[in-house]
Amino acid sequence: MMFYVVAIANGFLNTINKMVNVKAGECLGTARGALINYIEATLIAFCFVYITGKGGEFSLAHVREVPFLYYMGSICGLIAMIFLIIGTVKAGAMTSTVLMLFGQLSTSIALDYVFFGTFRPIQILGIFLILLGIAWKEKIREKEFKEAVLNREEEETE
Repeated sequence: MMFYVVAIANGFLNTINKMVNVKAGECLGTARGALINYIEATLIAFCFVYITGKGGEFSLAHVREVPFLYYMGSICGLIAMIFLIIGTVKAGAMTSTVLMLFGQLSTSIALDYVFFGTFRPIQILGIFLILLGIAWKEKIREKEFKEAVLNREEEETE
């Protein structure tokens, strides 16, 4: 049960994080907005390691012992942050969140197959239903936008 609560909290925090980073990207530029995010995260991580660790994690010897694969998380995270800022500005919060979920679900299916040998076709159906929902939402959004433009034009001509 606790796992579900933590997962839901993670979803809330990720969405808030996304919107704060998008606003930072709009105000400061995409690269600077991502930099601010990573500087803050680095400072918080240093404090967390200092409080919970023994301090040996800060030594150059320890940093060199960490396999390069583990550093890929930060590289992928930075690229994802930049894509997130750009995509959310263009598509909106809901669409970009659902599309990000689509990417996560697709990748998790592939990784489950690669690492655990599990695959269920019903999962693919679920992903396509999510995409169908996004396409439907975008059609409605486009229609509402066109109606708003037409209404504005009618008001201006009156």
